[in-house]
Amino acid sequence: MSAKPHLQPVGTDDVFRYPIPLGVRLESHGWFQFHHAWWRTSDFRRDADRDVRGVFLDLLCASQDEDPVGTLPVSDSDLAWVARISLDEWMRLMARPITPLYGWTRCIVSDGRVRLYHPKLLTVTKSAAQSKVDAEQRRADDRERKRLKDLPERILRAGGSRRMSEDQSYVVRLDQVLCETLEPGTSRTVLRVKQAMEALDLASMGR
Repeated sequence: MSAKPHLQPVGTDDVFRYPIPLGVRLESHGWFQFHHAWWRTSDFRRDADRDVRGVFLDLLCASQDEDPVGTLPVSDSDLAWVARISLDEWMRLMARPITPLYGWTRCIVSDGRVRLYHPKLLTVTKSAAQSKVDAEQRRADDRERKRLKDLPERILRAGGSRRMSEDQSYVVRLDQVLCETLEPGTSRTVLRVKQAMEALDLASMGR
């Protein structure tokens, strides 16, 4: 049986733009919120066949490992693979009055491809993705605060003056030089700080 896309990608101007970009991975996201009240009272749960409901739930879970997270491919063969059923079985389910793609609709993802998303799932996926972004930003802010707190003492050890170590503007500029010249995770030794100070002095003289 030939596998054709269930939803043909037509004009994209009026297609929903999926807000979560490629590459956002939820490694610690071993679970996702499930709107059980919606599920319990939905027409889909009431009217769909049991095997269709099971594959629908499998698709919800599988979409969390897709890229962008929370989306599905469009072609029937790819969807059958994601659901871990044969293509023949998938096509039989897709011939039912209510299919496993109940509520799923087209979207355009950040690289221009057409994929499928489910509005209910997007709500919780956006929340999880934003939580990850917020956590990463907090960690970055904490690392920056620690760098700026430790740097004045290193300036003194590298031969800098007390005035230089207490000049917040100078400390921030020096931190930027170190961030640009050192590989992430590289220790800020006295020698490396001294070299960064010399580079900063040369840059200031060249203005």
